[in-house]
Amino acid sequence: MSFGEVSAVSSKFESFGASHFRLLMENLSVLEETFADSEALRLEKDIVLQLEKLGALELFNVCLSRSLGTSLVSDYTNKVDDNKGKVVVQSSRKKENKSRRKRVSNATTVSSPSLTLKVDQEDLLRFSASFVKRASNTKNKRIMVAKREAEMSKGVKVLAQLEKIRTAIEEDTKRVASLSSWAEASGVDEKVLQQLLHHGHYCRDELIRSTRSLVLYLARKYRGMGIALDDLLQAGYVGVLQGAERFDSTRGYKFSTYVQYWVRKSISRMVARYARGILIPWSLNRAINQIQKTRKAMKSTHKKCPDDYEIAKMTGLSLDKIKSASNCLRIVASIDQKVGDCLGVEYMELMPDVTIESPEEAVMKQHMRKDIKDLLKGLNPRERQILTLRFGLNDNQPRSLQDIGTLFKVSKERIRKIEKKALTKLRSEATSSKLHYYLDL
Repeated sequence: MSFGEVSAVSSKFESFGASHFRLLMENLSVLEETFADSEALRLEKDIVLQLEKLGALELFNVCLSRSLGTSLVSDYTNKVDDNKGKVVVQSSRKKENKSRRKRVSNATTVSSPSLTLKVDQEDLLRFSASFVKRASNTKNKRIMVAKREAEMSKGVKVLAQLEKIRTAIEEDTKRVASLSSWAEASGVDEKVLQQLLHHGHYCRDELIRSTRSLVLYLARKYRGMGIALDDLLQAGYVGVLQGAERFDSTRGYKFSTYVQYWVRKSISRMVARYARGILIPWSLNRAINQIQKTRKAMKSTHKKCPDDYEIAKMTGLSLDKIKSASNCLRIVASIDQKVGDCLGVEYMELMPDVTIESPEEAVMKQHMRKDIKDLLKGLNPRERQILTLRFGLNDNQPRSLQDIGTLFKVSKERIRKIEKKALTKLRSEATSSKLHYYLDL
């Protein structure tokens, strides 16, 4: 082969390689989009498969059918064909590749029902049937829970009756009731009594466990009132047991609806008793809550703080009741509390003690006792002794007419007459003028 032929062949190979390289670079973006589209279709196919396993494919199809009529599926084949139309490829495999991609696209489109957005009537009926079935299962579950709570309340009621019998036996005998005496008073055998007690304790625990969420929901409304949440929950459980002892399932009410009143009552009583430093009666605490709610409502409505007369008109309470409730609302502080942060002094060290007598008062009282004794010298010994015992002039302990009559062995009516006669003598103007100075003590 000559040099010219070799150079021609080499130039031909170079031009052929350059053309193939240029063709590959021009179709590189199209190939990348094709592979990316196939990966997206494969991912969507996997998602549809998972939705079928979870039973949510029908709901997904219904949601898609309610959307706009625009298809969410991109026509990847057209995009590839359009891009290919811009590049001239001289290859015998062009038609084969194009037909292969078209078959893959058609197979994928047919195999993914979520991409066609066609919802069959049978799928809708199947979805509605499953929804109705789940709703009926939830309703049946609630009915079963209500029946179980009613049965548990009966066991708690029996346990409460047995406990009352045991308490009555212990009050009568002044000792711990034995199992035999307890069974005899209950009218059952010892074995049956043990079974009833075991069943009652089981019902009590199950009822508390069943109403735990309800008690927690109601107890959270009383947080921030000075009582810990655990104590509020315990009070709520006590209310559950109180409601179980009074629940009557024959009236058609659910136990959870009936017991809410007793839970609120038990928690509110605990808050009223322990939330403040001073115990306030239940009726007064209820009036305080009513006044606070009325004042808050009127303040938000009329944009001003109402007076006692307006609150009395709205609540129907008397003015004296409102004043007493307002006094109870005052903040109670401890005298052992520190004053400030840097002084280190307690309130008790700064508050005056009004019970201590001043020197002037002590001297005045000494002179008053001396003048009273001088005044009593004008009476006979019996009258003087009766007045001294009656008013406690010696030991500051006044005696009753009955005690003085027992001491002198006479009736209390006789002592009353002697006292009246002695006081009449002391009220004479001549003898009582010395005591006018001590009226302000």
